[in-house]
Amino acid sequence: MMERTILAHRASFEVSLRIIISGYYGYGNTGDEAILASLGQALGGVGRDLVVLSAAPERTRREHGLRAIGRYDLFRLIRELLGASLFVSGGGGLLQDVTGPFSISYYLGLMKLAQFLRVPTMLLGQGLGPVKRPLNRRLIASTVQKADLAAVRDPASAKFLASLGVPEEKIMLTADPVLGMKPASSKRVNEIAESLGLEEGRPIIAVAIRPWYTWYERQFKAFTSVLSQLACRFDAQLLLLPFHYPGDLRITQELLSCLELRPSAKIPRVAMLDYLISPGEMAGLIGTADLVIGMRLHSLIMAASRGVPAVGIAYDPKVLAFAEQFDFPVIESVQSLEEAETTAALIEDAWLRRGEIHRTLAAALPHWQEQALLNTRFALGLAEAQASRKKK
Repeated sequence: MMERTILAHRASFEVSLRIIISGYYGYGNTGDEAILASLGQALGGVGRDLVVLSAAPERTRREHGLRAIGRYDLFRLIRELLGASLFVSGGGGLLQDVTGPFSISYYLGLMKLAQFLRVPTMLLGQGLGPVKRPLNRRLIASTVQKADLAAVRDPASAKFLASLGVPEEKIMLTADPVLGMKPASSKRVNEIAESLGLEEGRPIIAVAIRPWYTWYERQFKAFTSVLSQLACRFDAQLLLLPFHYPGDLRITQELLSCLELRPSAKIPRVAMLDYLISPGEMAGLIGTADLVIGMRLHSLIMAASRGVPAVGIAYDPKVLAFAEQFDFPVIESVQSLEEAETTAALIEDAWLRRGEIHRTLAAALPHWQEQALLNTRFALGLAEAQASRKKK
């Protein structure tokens, strides 16, 4: 019933709207910037004023063409909220207490401020958890229960919110917004591939890893050995992609060095992207690969959006959840990478089945793209309903 009401407003009303967007923006994380690019594409338009809370407002304005304010500029935020039609929290994995103790308090505090000022609020395309502290669970429950809508990207997040007492009619299962993002032009992608020295017509395995506390020398050596052996066996080029710039650069450079120093390796080509590109360019570059091996969630999401088979490395439950949704094979932890034979067998199986996986993705993708677009359809419906009420 709520879904039909929101979409009815969306279908029948067009008015000037201000939508505040809160997320992990301005930090150089390609996954989060891809979410913002997706929201800009889907929410932007004539009469729509999108305002992004960013750690680097000038860069966000330059790269996305959106208005941006400092994420800690409380007084400016209040001024923007006073004329806002909607406050959006998301997308991404904002509500978790693993990577930082204050993330949940920060993001929920912003939502509570918007609610205090009587601005409609929603979660958009979020994946929740892990949430270990009982206090954080209570904060999520009290805030999201007062939100107008909670659009989540996976069934586990929907189940988590329901377990906290959030009314089921407020919980909508959508998908990650990046599944609906438009990639860069093939001309631009080809220019990037050429600059990296990638050989046209030769298979590509793209690899996106990140720093994590369970990376030890034995896992790293085993993983390097597997990549080297399989690249040689498949006559494939390796393309190393840091998704957080510069956060992923060091570990990706270490992987490059280890691959280049292997005495028996005759890998056709090892290329590393060592400069920042746009989310659309990254999605397009991933689309040139024959297989993606990814720790970074959005390397897998971009692979799915481009119909490219992928293997996940599940350092976090969100990676496992997405891999299960798309039936991607998954290495269950960084620690398990030390089992080189098991890792190699799993990746080789995905490689041999890549045609089958591609066909499955191509058949499923229209459904998931529609689910991704539901995020912004719900957002616009809520914003337009609020604008309509203000006019009366």
